[in-house]
Amino acid sequence: MSSNKENSNNFNEDNPTNDYLVGKRSITTKVYKSRFDLLRDKKIQNKKSRPYFYIAVVIIFLILSIPAYSFYTKYVKPPTEIALRVNDKEYTRGDVVDYIRFNQRLTEDMGMQFQIGTSLFDAMQTLQDNEIAYQLAPRYGITVQSNEVDNYIEILLGYVFEKNSEKNEEQEINFEESKRQFLNKTGLREEVYRDFIRKTMFKERLRLVVADTVSRIQPQVHIYEIAVPNPDAKLMRNIERDLIAGKPIVDITLFYSKDPDIKRYNGETGWFPYGVLTDLDYFLFGLDNEGERILPVRKISPVQYDEEKQIYKIYIIEEISDAKEISDSNFEALVDRAMVIFLNKERKKIASEGNLYMDLNDKIYSWVNKQVRLSSLLPTPTGSQSEQNLISADQLNANYEKE
Repeated sequence: MSSNKENSNNFNEDNPTNDYLVGKRSITTKVYKSRFDLLRDKKIQNKKSRPYFYIAVVIIFLILSIPAYSFYTKYVKPPTEIALRVNDKEYTRGDVVDYIRFNQRLTEDMGMQFQIGTSLFDAMQTLQDNEIAYQLAPRYGITVQSNEVDNYIEILLGYVFEKNSEKNEEQEINFEESKRQFLNKTGLREEVYRDFIRKTMFKERLRLVVADTVSRIQPQVHIYEIAVPNPDAKLMRNIERDLIAGKPIVDITLFYSKDPDIKRYNGETGWFPYGVLTDLDYFLFGLDNEGERILPVRKISPVQYDEEKQIYKIYIIEEISDAKEISDSNFEALVDRAMVIFLNKERKKIASEGNLYMDLNDKIYSWVNKQVRLSSLLPTPTGSQSEQNLISADQLNANYEKE
């Protein structure tokens, strides 16, 4: 009996935290932990679960970022990408679209369908030319005043007021309302389209400077044409025979030409200097190895195909003048050509310094044209009509390189 008590006391002394629960089939041990132990265990558990938390956060972030990235690459990034740079001035894709929309609204306000076909290339080329002219303006003393921009806008919107007269209140209200409606349709801020117009005016005034370098008196040829659907050797021999026989050129063109308007203009094309009919300049003004004219007076030219009228044409020089005043229409054509040559020279200078950039590819071409179609006020042409007006960006780049 005493030994049992001793054993019991020994057990309790060795395990002071253990108790026997009476009435239970087994012995339950109660373990008491300090607050420090509990905090330590919780910290260990948190460390074990932390990687899973981070993985979950990363997965959720990736899932949410997919539509956000898609939205950014499709709607936010494209308009901000650089499409054109001239020295320090940069134009984004959005700027190019704004310029196209500006011209699109002017065209559609006149009730005409805007031709998308080469609008991107034309817009980038025009923006580049305008910027070059603007940067060259100080060299030639060219300036544009704010009121001159206002007058230009008035003309664009169809308001022509008498010079040296002030607009009355009603005219001013009507003009401001038209301008407001135009801005709403284009979606442009006023300072944006004013900048477009201002730089256009700089280029027009630079063109006047270039025009002063073009002579009004130049060598010219007086030419006639014979239009025929199917020229053959017999026809050519008959025309040559009549020319050698001394028949008047007017009688020859009236007899052989199949142009429905032949009786109205008698086949006379007119007087032309070098540089107007660029496709014909080679034989109209060219010399052979012996210094003789490739196309002498009263001789027939090589047969030329007119793609616009889809007919073949034969040209005859009636006379040559070494010094003759150029008509206004031909003079304007020569000035346009001189302006292109002038800008191309300046363009090459800027490009040689690495300060000229134009980004044009099929992806950009499709994106810009899509934005333009979406903003069109007039019905969009059918698929076949639209495709006829479209060419690829690669073709546009090829044309640009040729120029």
